Amino acid sequence: EMCIRDRTSVQLRVLRSGITVKNLHTTYITSQGKRADIITNTYPIFENGKIIAAVSVNRDITKVGELTEKLIELQKNLYSGEQQRRKHANGTIFSFDDIIGESDSIKQTVTIAKKFARSLSPVIIQGETGTGKELFAQSIHNYSSRANGPFVAVNCAAIPESLLEGILFGTCKGAFTGAEDKRGLFEEAAEGTLFLDEINSMSMLLQTKLLRVLQNKTVRRVGGNKEIRVNPRIISATNVDPIESIAKNQLRNDLYYRLAVATLIIPPLRNRLNDIPTLARFFIERNSKIMGKNIKTISDDVLEIFSKYNWPGNVRELEHVIEHAINMADSTDTKLSIQHLPPHLREKFTHKHHFYKDYKVNNLQQTLLNIERDIITQEMIHNDYNITKTAKNLGISRQHLQYRLKKLNINKQK
Repeated sequence: EMCIRDRTSVQLRVLRSGITVKNLHTTYITSQGKRADIITNTYPIFENGKIIAAVSVNRDITKVGELTEKLIELQKNLYSGEQQRRKHANGTIFSFDDIIGESDSIKQTVTIAKKFARSLSPVIIQGETGTGKELFAQSIHNYSSRANGPFVAVNCAAIPESLLEGILFGTCKGAFTGAEDKRGLFEEAAEGTLFLDEINSMSMLLQTKLLRVLQNKTVRRVGGNKEIRVNPRIISATNVDPIESIAKNQLRNDLYYRLAVATLIIPPLRNRLNDIPTLARFFIERNSKIMGKNIKTISDDVLEIFSKYNWPGNVRELEHVIEHAINMADSTDTKLSIQHLPPHLREKFTHKHHFYKDYKVNNLQQTLLNIERDIITQEMIHNDYNITKTAKNLGISRQHLQYRLKKLNINKQK
């Protein structure tokens, strides 16, 4: 039997006011002594313009709260594990020395980033996916006066909104079922740097709360009422134009202008193509031994393909392409060639697209022989003069290829 109290009953409140009450969070102790969390929506029922009843719809979120707390704990543990794997005591891997490239665009970007590192102004880093936004964020931190403080990073797009608030601001015991007193990342990054990646993916409600923290330099844990002083330097990042995000109501303009005191734009790889050979050789050197291969260099044909490709995934995609190619290489291979590349690159840049010649037809039979000679020659080059691989790519037997090589007077060796 339930006792309806005049001051606390939501049904009585709705009966008297005629106003719907939604998402009311109620906590009570069950007859078994267990705590329960309930979300209640209460609606007035009208007949002939008069309120005759009120109906409540309840949803038990006790398990949701417990799961949320477990997920927050897992996320914090993952963060701690990542921090432990980082090579510097402050939780970073990279510095400006790790930024590879001699192009004017990347050199200028590094120069600007070093200037920003000398102050404590908030920095927003704008760059496409795979350009190295966290690499620059860590480098700025390690070049700054806060280098001895912690570097704490969080990808706002990778965590559900219901968890992100607790991870950023912390939680208080009793905020929901199973909740404990936990520091958030703002507190973890005290006197250091907090890196908020993909800030544009954060909900507008959470952006409002973030803006308040930045304005007041205090944080209130979820479920708490105490204001805690925090003072991390904020570096944020976005993979899209923030002005477009503002226009699409994905980013608060007042939050953007507070975060974008200093703006760093990282050039995409397609705008620094002359850095590709250096980057490719770096990835080869780093991955070849780890993967048990003997790759030392890369063919000119592959570099030509790389120079014509658009690289939507930027430096990260280049690294993955190199890793794929090393996986495809035999243990005896020392050079990456076209046959080692991922299918989408091989198919996009085969010789039929860029080795075409303007043949002058005087004699059809001789012209066909010339075309065949060019195709087989290019395929031999692409396969480092490997007869078996060339025959397979051409769709003919090894014996037939040997016959055509002899008939067309094509060299079998480099």
